[in-house]
Amino acid sequence: MKSRRFWLAVTSAAAATSLLLTGCGSTEGNSAGASQAAEKKEVKDLKIGFLQRQLDAPYYKAMEVEAQKASKEQGFELLFQNANGDPVTQLNQAQTMVSQGVDALIVNAISPNTQKQQLEQIAGDIPVIFIDTGIPDVGVTAVTSDNYEIGKLSGALTAKRFTQGEPVDVAILNGGANDESVGPKRQQGFLDGLKEGGVTYEVVAEASAVYAQDKAVPAAESMLSAHPDVDLILGLNDAMALGALTVLQDQKNTKTLVAASADGQKEALAEIQRGGCQGQYVSTGLNSPSLATARGFEIAVALASGQKAAGDFKKEEFTKAAGIDCNNVKDYYNPENVF
Repeated sequence: MKSRRFWLAVTSAAAATSLLLTGCGSTEGNSAGASQAAEKKEVKDLKIGFLQRQLDAPYYKAMEVEAQKASKEQGFELLFQNANGDPVTQLNQAQTMVSQGVDALIVNAISPNTQKQQLEQIAGDIPVIFIDTGIPDVGVTAVTSDNYEIGKLSGALTAKRFTQGEPVDVAILNGGANDESVGPKRQQGFLDGLKEGGVTYEVVAEASAVYAQDKAVPAAESMLSAHPDVDLILGLNDAMALGALTVLQDQKNTKTLVAASADGQKEALAEIQRGGCQGQYVSTGLNSPSLATARGFEIAVALASGQKAAGDFKKEEFTKAAGIDCNNVKDYYNPENVF
């Protein structure tokens, strides 16, 4: 249960954002204008903000690297903030960037339910583009992976490691209470992939590791303490699955398999390649931070410079989806990649 202090903070953030937007003009008055092409502006004169949800996993750091790369190559000014997983902090950062005059705002949202109203108001004044985690019906577009599909593709690959009809106990490392959209889709997709692959499964334990490898270690230890004979640990991203693998290796446990529903992190791909088709790390799904970030900034620049209008873009764009295991890992693994 969220504390009273948290909800007071949300109320304060909402009030502050509302005051800011009142000073800029009403949302109703500006929403129509925000949907039209902006006045023509040189890319070198643009100021684009990027609100990143957290930086404690390689995936998120790779997004920052891609953003810095885009800024350097195209010449616009990049304003970057990390919210450390706090939705209220991210709302405050959004407010600050609006006051600093950003021409467009790119957001990796933390809690769609908590943040929808305030970001919807901001989106009435400037283009808002989501990457990785979007908020339905808010902003110009969301550039994300198809989380259900990539989870399902990974689950189908993992199913091949089990005998059809054999009962399989699954423990899951998830993204925590604020993970309202991405994680549940990845989890359901993976489990559906197992089921369609003929696996009869039971989820015997779930624990939050908020997509971070270091937090996955104690979470996996706790689940294994209660369920030492679990057949499979599923991480909703590679960082959490890698944390679980560390625990299994420390405990000399070679029986429990590990899989991720998403990411394609190079360290995970190295484990899949090293273990081969009998390895302990079975599969993952392609979720490229570089593709999503590059496309997000491409859209932001086009809108902020007046080259395109909001209506030129779909409300949601998906990056390439693929399942990755021992049979095709060579097609995706590159040790030189940032992620």
